[in-house]
Amino acid sequence: MIIEKPERRARNVALAGLVFQVLLTVFLIILWSYSQSQSIMAVLRLSGAGILIWTALLLVYHQRKLVQDEDFETEQLRRERERGLGGEALFDTQGERLLLARRRLHWMYRWILPIFTVLALGALLASGLLGWAWSWREPFRSSNWPEIQNLQNGSLLVAFIGGAAFLTFLLSRYVVGMARHREWQMLRAGSSYLMGVTLSLVAVAAVLSVLVAAGNPVPERVLALILRILLMVLTAEFALNFVLDFYRPRSPGEEPRPSFDSRFLGLFSEPGGIARSIAEAINYQFGFDVSSTWFYQLLQRSVVPLIGFAVATLFAASCLVFVDTGEQAVIEHFGKPKYVSMVDGKEVVDTLGPGLHLKWPWPIDVAHKVAVDQIHELKIGIDEKKAADAKKEDKDELILWTNEHSQEPHLLVLLATPELVQHFDRSQKDADTQPAADTSSPLGGLAVAQTRPADQREAKAVPVSILRVAGVIQYKVEDAWAWLTRYEEPEKMLEAIANREIVRHCASADVMGLMGTDRERIEKAIWEAIQKSVDDPNVNLGVEIKFFGLQGAHPPQELAEDFQKVIGAEHEKIASINSARAEANKKLTEVTGDVQKARMLAEAITTMNELEHNPTATEAQRVAARDKVHALFFGKAEEWIHPIGGQAAVRLAEARARRWQLENEAGAKAVAFEQDIATMKVAPTVFKMRKYLETLVASMDQARKYIIASQGHYELPMFQINLQDPLSAPLDIATDEKKP
Repeated sequence: MIIEKPERRARNVALAGLVFQVLLTVFLIILWSYSQSQSIMAVLRLSGAGILIWTALLLVYHQRKLVQDEDFETEQLRRERERGLGGEALFDTQGERLLLARRRLHWMYRWILPIFTVLALGALLASGLLGWAWSWREPFRSSNWPEIQNLQNGSLLVAFIGGAAFLTFLLSRYVVGMARHREWQMLRAGSSYLMGVTLSLVAVAAVLSVLVAAGNPVPERVLALILRILLMVLTAEFALNFVLDFYRPRSPGEEPRPSFDSRFLGLFSEPGGIARSIAEAINYQFGFDVSSTWFYQLLQRSVVPLIGFAVATLFAASCLVFVDTGEQAVIEHFGKPKYVSMVDGKEVVDTLGPGLHLKWPWPIDVAHKVAVDQIHELKIGIDEKKAADAKKEDKDELILWTNEHSQEPHLLVLLATPELVQHFDRSQKDADTQPAADTSSPLGGLAVAQTRPADQREAKAVPVSILRVAGVIQYKVEDAWAWLTRYEEPEKMLEAIANREIVRHCASADVMGLMGTDRERIEKAIWEAIQKSVDDPNVNLGVEIKFFGLQGAHPPQELAEDFQKVIGAEHEKIASINSARAEANKKLTEVTGDVQKARMLAEAITTMNELEHNPTATEAQRVAARDKVHALFFGKAEEWIHPIGGQAAVRLAEARARRWQLENEAGAKAVAFEQDIATMKVAPTVFKMRKYLETLVASMDQARKYIIASQGHYELPMFQINLQDPLSAPLDIATDEKKP
């Protein structure tokens, strides 16, 4: 039965709820400052947002109390006017304008409730996103989680939280009972929110109990993440209610339901109301009162025992552990290994072999199974999903570098290119040296190498090539506990180690070696490196690598054609080099008849020239160098050195013939000179005239001679010879060569 002034009581309850929510928030701030627990921080933020809800309820019910007082005063005024004036016309025309409190109440329904809804939305959103020392995807065993302080007083902390949860539960249940009446329905928002805080406090007390008893921080961190998600869920629910409230039809005199009234938390604060709503929905769908049938009543009475039996059965089933053949099971008791033995002074985690085993129910004991006798396979650099799709579509008709196939590798590695290294080294040496004249050198003005200072040299390009590689690892788990607990995702850790070793070893490999002849050695080196890395005490994955192999190594698909062009250019270069060498051997053979002898002769001549211009060399060294060159040219029988052949031998023969020709001509001239001396002594006049005429003939050999006949004083004709220089003759005549 509702009392005469229900709004006053509702206002007092809203005030009590606000005061309690503020005190609870302050209390949680103290506990969080003491413990630094992330789950307590989450409940603290949830409780802090509830202050806005109770504040809005207090304002609304205070205004409704003023409306109730105003209605009472208006009714008293109407009765007095009826008794004194005998009518109520004046009041009927001006009464609506006099009801200021009711108008303010409607204004609060229209503006204050939406404003507080937006404030609650902002508070929940900021609480869920800002001010956390860990991210959403942070592993629960990560060191980035803040450690809980003062854990030695954890039991006292659990007791305080449990007491706060109990008080919160009492107030929540009291407000829930009031909210069942129509006049107090708006209090459902505060009661359901308090129930959510109550359940959160109970969960915090439970996980802190596990932390104090077993020292396992994982449940507390899991709860912190769940409560953080709850903040975001409430944010989304309030926002959805706020938007849908604009489109909800309203009846005159209907009690408004605020957008911050959580239907989700209402499931826990008043589950019977949800059951009644479901029953009414079923009745409406079937067209008759289904909820009154015996089956529905039986189901309604038995649903709780059935759920309890199902939960008990699940817990009983979790006490049984079935370990298959080839598997081992590790039992965790409150997050720690349950079976531990000492071997050589070290703790070793014992595992359960194949068979049926008993344990404590979940979550006290948790069983983890590992297939230790099975050979596991891990593909590196291959997208298995993409490969499976490609196989379904039969895209592997041709596996080429230039087309996409199911085993398309995607791990990019850098490889050295020795030919480019040599090319860049030669180019750098040429760039680092510039010619400069050295007058002090015996070579005089010849150029010598002058080295550029090291700080002026330009950076040298790195000659590398890019390839795509893929591989496969087959491994066996040797230590189940290390494989399960060392890393959250051990297979990804193994993949990361394999990627690192592949990239490291390929960086020192040759392109053609990795793609062809040297692959076996590279695979073995990578295999040994991966095994050494997983056996490192700082890593300790607890696996043994049984096999490693490279399945693919080729250029990227978009660069395959260019890579083939590079390979073609390299082959053309090798062909050009071989052709040049063949041409050089041909030239050397033509010159000396023997390639090796030509090179020996070139070296001997270079040495002889250096000794000739070296002032510090002795005469014996110079003579020895000359003798070596002479022996290579003309042969030396006692040292089995044959004379030089080829064009050099032809030139030597021609030189000998020319020598004898010159010597014979000089001898003939000497003999002729002696004859000329004897002739001059016998007939000097004749000798002089003959020499004069010979000289005249020799000098006029290229001159054109003209004989001119003329008639003089005498009867006989006169002949004149024109001895002009041929340069005075016309150009075409003076340049004519003597015809044979």
